[in-house]
Amino acid sequence: MNRGPALDLLNGLAAEEGLTCYTPDGGTRCEKTWESEQYPVTNGRTLFWRDDLLIDTSYSNLAPSGYTSSIVSAIWPAG
Repeated sequence: MNRGPALDLLNGLAAEEGLTCYTPDGGTRCEKTWESEQYPVTNGRTLFWRDDLLIDTSYSNLAPSGYTSSIVSAIWPAG
């Protein structure tokens, strides 16, 4: 996804759904957690955009620490 449409999407999600966005690892990351309406668990969603690639992950009842960072470092190894 090109930069313009990607940033429009992320800014829209931040404004409409309350995601928090910041710029780590050379990209833009937006995330949000919320309590499930059906079960007593926490749900979450994280989006990361860099170099025309958008990664969109979600979870329920498990907040895997470092999950998105691991995906980012696998795609864009330090070097």
